[in-house]
Amino acid sequence: MKWKEFLIVPLLTITIAAIALFHYQFERQLTPLEPTFERPPDFKSYSNVKQKKLDFFSFMLPLVRNANKSVHEDRKFLLGIQEVKGTLSSSNKVKLKGLLRKYNLNDGGEVIQQVDELLNRADIVPASLILAQSANESAWGTSRFATDANNFFGIWCFSLGCGLTPRNRDEGLHHEVAKFESIQAGVIHYVHTINTHSAYQNLRNMRSQERQANQPLSGIKLANGLVRYSEWGLAYVQEIQAMIRYNELQHYNLEDTAVDQSAE
Repeated sequence: MKWKEFLIVPLLTITIAAIALFHYQFERQLTPLEPTFERPPDFKSYSNVKQKKLDFFSFMLPLVRNANKSVHEDRKFLLGIQEVKGTLSSSNKVKLKGLLRKYNLNDGGEVIQQVDELLNRADIVPASLILAQSANESAWGTSRFATDANNFFGIWCFSLGCGLTPRNRDEGLHHEVAKFESIQAGVIHYVHTINTHSAYQNLRNMRSQERQANQPLSGIKLANGLVRYSEWGLAYVQEIQAMIRYNELQHYNLEDTAVDQSAE
C-alpha cells in the first residue's frame, strides 16, 4: 500500500508545519456524489471587486454544499444507530467499521461510545467558514496554487511530483503544494481534515455543543477553533471572523440548513 500524506496550511500567512496529515487511502472514500469539474471564472480579470466576490461565493457554494452533504449522510446513519441504541445488523456493523477508519478512530469499545465519537467528527463545516477560508487562502481564487492546482486551501503534500513546488520554499524543505483533480476534491480534503485532525478538536467540541443545544452552526463561533491553523493564532481567527462579518457570509449558512433537511 502506497501512502501519501497531506498537510493543510494557509497560503497567505506564515504557516505551521505538520498541522494536518491524512492518508491517501481516504481519497476515494471521501469523494461525495459526482465531483464538480467546472472551471471557475478568471478572477484575475475582474475590475469590479464586489462582483468578483459575489461570483467567487457563487462558484464555491455548490462545492461546499456537496462536500457537506456527503458528511451529513454519514451523520444520518450514525444518528439512526443512536436511536436503536446500538443494535446493528451485519451490514451496518461493516459500515460502522468503515466510518471508524474514514474518520481516523480506533475500532474498539462499545458501539454507543463509537457512535458518540463519530458524531463529534461526522458533521458539516459551516458554509460561511469554508467560504471565508477559501477566499483568504486562495487570494479570492487568484493564487497560482488555486489556478494551476485546484488548491483553494493551501494543502501541502510530501511525495515528489504530487503538486507544485513553492517558488520561495525555504532551503531544506521538501513539501509541494498539492494538486487536485478538481476544486471539489480540495474542498473535500479540507472538510475531512477539520473533522479528523487533533488541531481542530476544540472546533469540533464547540460544534457538538451547538448541536446539543439545537443551535444553528455559527462560522464566526467555530472560527475560534482555528487557532492552530496559522502561526498567527488568534490574529488569524479574528481575520477570518472579520471576513465573515464584512462579506455577510452568515446568510450562506442557510445552505447548511438545506443540507441538513435534504439528508433527513
